[in-house]
Amino acid sequence: MGLWDWVMDMLIGDRTPAANPSSRSDSSTAVGLLEPEQEAPESADDQDAEEWWRPADAEHTQRVPIADPNLTTEARALENMLISQFDGHDLSLPPLPRVPETVLRKLRKRKCSLPEIAVDISEDQVSAASVLRMSNSPLYRGMNKITSLEMAVVRLGSNAIKTLMLHQSMRSATFEQGGGNAKLAEMLSLRAVASAYIMRELAELTDVDSEEAFMIGLLHDIGNVMVLRTANSLHKLSKFDIDLDAFEYLCQETHLEFGELIAESWGLPDHIRTLISTHHTYPEPSDPLRKERLLIDVTDMISSLLTFTPYEPYDLLNCQAVIDLGFSERPEFGALLERIPEDLEEVLNFF
Repeated sequence: MGLWDWVMDMLIGDRTPAANPSSRSDSSTAVGLLEPEQEAPESADDQDAEEWWRPADAEHTQRVPIADPNLTTEARALENMLISQFDGHDLSLPPLPRVPETVLRKLRKRKCSLPEIAVDISEDQVSAASVLRMSNSPLYRGMNKITSLEMAVVRLGSNAIKTLMLHQSMRSATFEQGGGNAKLAEMLSLRAVASAYIMRELAELTDVDSEEAFMIGLLHDIGNVMVLRTANSLHKLSKFDIDLDAFEYLCQETHLEFGELIAESWGLPDHIRTLISTHHTYPEPSDPLRKERLLIDVTDMISSLLTFTPYEPYDLLNCQAVIDLGFSERPEFGALLERIPEDLEEVLNFF
């Protein structure tokens, strides 16, 4: 199955994944999701293997914003509701779940006991299962399969555990409201993990820490969760159905502000909070977070080309961020592009 077919099965089709607790098999129509009336881009399987990163219609070398899709009156009302919450008043931010909050608090200390962390994680079956699954994933697995939670924590290390706890918190925030739009929630969760993996792999070609890159990729668009939660709340009140194009546009217009509020509420480091709230700003040469911003830019364009986010025909090798990172002429970058669709399909099965 091609990546495009697999993603579309996840988002709009009935899919019952095997041995993947984080996936959902939902045969009913998701609340509030209307299919966009547009043709899908040509799948990667229909192109030569080398062409997905430079499609035949490639025309963009910088990130392209989503155009206003002529929002309906109801969607404009939702937009106004979202904007009115930018100051944080009357805004119900998603809290950190108890076990991730405990683990993250302990990991902030200079000295922390990994066996003690394992005991804390064992109090939550979902978190424990995620740690075990991740330790045996393509990202971290060793020669032998791990079945002990303590050994899994040691294999992953504190930085990876921190990222995984934030991933659990993000999933909890995304799927928290029962009766909401499960397909939009699954879409946001899927693209967050895809972005995290892409950025982690790109960081290996730089001196940016790969675990931190994974965390940035995972969280940089976390503000989208607030758009979903607000849309779900409005649906309960008015039965308003938001279509996918409107949802994507509203996420684009508001996720930076909401992301900053969530980052502050969760006590994320200042530089992570800065990236979450300003990652659409192209960096100046003197920017201390220049490489991280450029990596986010390339990650977002790859996510678009692989249709995890709205498709745009980027000419990736000629994109300014790729050139500024020095990737365009590096054979390692070409090798990464060749393998990333297949690797992503394997990695996503562990989340």
